Formats: sequence, C-alpha cells, structure tokens
Amino acid sequence: MRKCGGCDHTDLQSLFSLGDIPPVNAFLLPSEVKNEIGYPLELFFCKECTLIQLGDCVPPEKLFSNYLHLSSASESNIQHLKEVADWVAERDSKKLQDKKVLEIGSNDGTLLSFLKNHTANVVGMDPAQNLAAEAKKRGVRTYTDFFLQESAAKLVKTEGQFDWIVALNVVPHTPQFISLLKGARGALAPGGRMMIEGAYVVETILNGQFDTIYHEHVYNFSIHSLNYAMKRVGLQILDVEIIPTQGTSFRVLLARDDDPEQASGNLKKLLGEEKQKGMTDVKTLAKAAEKIKAFPDQLKAKLKELRKKSASPIIGLGAPARGVVILNYCKLNTDDLQYIIDDTVLKQGRLTPGVHIPVAGWDHAPIQPGQVFLLLSWNYRKEMIKKLNQRQIQGTLLIPFPHLEEVKIG
Repeated sequence: MRKCGGCDHTDLQSLFSLGDIPPVNAFLLPSEVKNEIGYPLELFFCKECTLIQLGDCVPPEKLFSNYLHLSSASESNIQHLKEVADWVAERDSKKLQDKKVLEIGSNDGTLLSFLKNHTANVVGMDPAQNLAAEAKKRGVRTYTDFFLQESAAKLVKTEGQFDWIVALNVVPHTPQFISLLKGARGALAPGGRMMIEGAYVVETILNGQFDTIYHEHVYNFSIHSLNYAMKRVGLQILDVEIIPTQGTSFRVLLARDDDPEQASGNLKKLLGEEKQKGMTDVKTLAKAAEKIKAFPDQLKAKLKELRKKSASPIIGLGAPARGVVILNYCKLNTDDLQYIIDDTVLKQGRLTPGVHIPVAGWDHAPIQPGQVFLLLSWNYRKEMIKKLNQRQIQGTLLIPFPHLEEVKIG
C-alpha cells in the first residue's frame, strides 16, 4: 500500500503517468546502453496534505552518488547562486561574518564559495563523491553523505548547530524529506534561519509543464503541502516568494517553531491564491493531466513542419533533466534530433538516457544557416539566445514551454 511521503496517509489518487523512463542524469557511454533500466514515472495526489508525488522511488544511491549536473555549468545558474548568497547576507539581522552556514546538497560548492565572501564558517553536505571533490578544490569543506536525521545529528556533534541552512532544489529530491527536515530542525540554532527553493507546482504541472517530473524530483510542492510538512517537523514558514528561476520556483524562509517572529502576509496570500486556483482540488489537477497528454503530438507535429523547411537535421540545445523528460515522454530519438549541444563536459561524448541521442559541445559539427534547434534548456532561454547571437547563428528556435513557441534567431 502506498503511503504519502509527507503525512503517511494512504488516500492517494493517481493523476497521470509518463511511462517508464531511465534516471534522467544517467548519461551513457555506447557500451552501457544494453544495461539501461527504466523506472515508472507516475504521479499521485494526497487528499490529506495535497502533496503531489511519485508513486515509485528509485534508490537515491543510484541517482546521486555520481552526479553529472554541476551548479557551475550554466552562467545563469552561477548568477542565481550569487544572488542567493547576497539574499542570505541581506536577510541576516546581524553580520553574517559571525555566523555558521550549512548548505544541504552543496553540489560543486559554487554557492558556498560565494557565501565565503560573507563568512568563513561554511560547510556543505552532498552525497556525490565526484561533486564533493570539486567543492574541496574551491576550498569548501564538504561532508559526503545524504542529509537525513541521523547524518544531521552526527554533523551537529562535529560542527555544532548552524545559524543558516540553505537547501536549493533538495527537499523535493529527497524521498525521506520529512527526515531531512527533522534533521535540519535539529541542526538549526535557536534564532537561526533556513531557506529552501524548489519548482513551484502551481506554475509547472498545473500549467501542463510535465518536465519537472523525474525520478530525482520525487515531490512537487505547493505552499499548502509545504506548510503542512513544516508544522509536522517543528519548523514554521516566515516568508515565501515565487521566483522565476527554473521555470518558476518557490523560495521559503523558515525558522524553528519556538521562534517568536510571525509569518509575513505573503504566506496567507499565497495559500489563498492556491485554493482559488484549485490547487487543493484533484479535479483541477485532472484537467492539467489532459494538457500533458496532448503535448507529445503537438511537439511532433511542429518538429515535422520545421523539418520540411530546413536543409539540415534538427539539433537539440541543452541536455538538462527536464529536457531528458521531454525527449522520453514525447519519444523523440536520432530521427528527430541529430545530436544535442550541452556545455557540461561530463555529459559530452555520452548518450541521453532512454532515447540515446549523442551529446556534444558547440564545435562538434558545423551549424548550417537556417538551422532549427529544439531548446530543451528552455528555462535558460535568454542565455541560449545570447549564445546563438554571439556565434552569429541564423535559424529557428523551437521552445517547448511555458507554451510551444517558434522564435527566429540571427
């Protein structure tokens, strides 16, 4: 019997399935294709706490122990992490230089390297051995482990409690996220603050944007479901804002439940807006599922139309997790995209999970005038268009979300 990861209730309703897809960051060498395994991607809704979640979880060790997504791989993401570091420094009521900061899911240490400009007392924890090694090159002390209640308690014994805890796109990726939050509650010093970010379900799935659904992304949070979970673990939401990063995300400021500060009006406002939009009603989500089911045929028809106008095969731009979901759900392959350009060196020379389209750098092959691109990294639209213009490339960019759009470049 399935239980909700947020409240343990068993009253879960299936919303829709994207089929069986391999882990979206498991890029393959050609010799590894025969051993590839797909896992179900079916989304469920909890009628008790309104949390939207996967029905089946892939063991985190298979997903995160050797991770190919780098925080430093994108100029836009680097800029975002700089902004996060400044945001934390500005929100602190006293000087951050005297504070201890922990990042959960610290990746290659990019964010903590920026926070080191404000305080020397920074520590990271990440399960990926390869990323921890990159972080240490940046001078960021990093513990290699999954952050859960037990590992958090061990960390506190060694490091003490922290004045700030930051977790970007980590809570939605953790099957035992209640254990993570309880661990954070224990690691947070009295008067301390925690900030988390994650994809905002109201602006993603509710609008038919299914590309945030993948095995790493176990949970799709609304503010309702987040608020329910925080009360359960002894944390409270002080403030919340919706930000444009990653195709629209939430940024939530948290404190311990014994902190005297009161929540801002933003929490009440967003809870009201979600209810008005039907976020707590499974019937509304069923309508979103119909949009998602219609998308593959719409995308394929557009690609077919553009292919007829182009003298060269279509090329993909970006190979992020969301892009791999689009490729697999829409069943695109090398008949549709000749190859995919991605700046992440760790992905280059490998094949995309499931559909096995080659990933290469910008100089892999000459790009022809009138070239058609499918922008799989659509959330980095401005950055990609800038790169194409810098290379004086002329052609057409097909952008899948937030709505299917054709853009001329050059």
